[in-house]
Amino acid sequence: MKKTLLSAVLVAAGSFCLLTDSPSANAQNPILSEMYGRGVHSFYAGRYDDANRFLSMAIDNGIKDPRAYYFRGLVANSLGNSPQAEADWRQGAELEARLGSNPSIGRSLARFQGAERLKLEQIRQTARLELMATAASRSQQRYGEIESAAAAAAPPATASAPRNAVTPPPIPPTAENPFADDVELATGEAKLESDDAFAGADQGDPAAPAAMDAAAPADDGGNIFDVGGGAADSDPFGGGAPMDDPFSGGF
Repeated sequence: MKKTLLSAVLVAAGSFCLLTDSPSANAQNPILSEMYGRGVHSFYAGRYDDANRFLSMAIDNGIKDPRAYYFRGLVANSLGNSPQAEADWRQGAELEARLGSNPSIGRSLARFQGAERLKLEQIRQTARLELMATAASRSQQRYGEIESAAAAAAPPATASAPRNAVTPPPIPPTAENPFADDVELATGEAKLESDDAFAGADQGDPAAPAAMDAAAPADDGGNIFDVGGGAADSDPFGGGAPMDDPFSGGF
């Protein structure tokens, strides 16, 4: 009796969902949420066939809950169908990336651990990165289209009138270089007259001593301070006669 009633409810829910084409209506449909909930309970109870049937009904009727794909992938993984499990996980990850992360998803998967959970988390992360890359590429493409449209709408630039050519002044003739004959200056090398800086200093001018000897007076060999006169004249303090000794006599 219960099975018959449940089947009737599921058939009615399926017919209702097929008539409603709006994704928002499907997302808010309580019957789809009931199908998902029964599929999860069947999975934890070990009734994998029932879990797969309920979850598939919810997915086929347009449920917008990534957990339905995740748990159907868990059912397939428990039945040993790894390719089907990864396909469901990938579809759920793409849906989650489009809708945005929901904390309830992590709480629903908390009981599922192990290597398969790591694989599922890797698929979820890859889907988020791919969506971000796609969004960035579309944004860049849209930006390029806007720039192209703006460039096409801009008025063409008017060509400016050519300017009159300016004739440069004549180049003045090159000034004569007075040092052109100086080979040492032209080559940048100093001219070395002699290695000895004092060469010829001890010889002097041979004509200079002769000229000096001719202009000098004759030397008679006398005293240069002798101005004539005798011995008395040579004494600047001398008198006509020798002075008497004031201390001689009387004693």
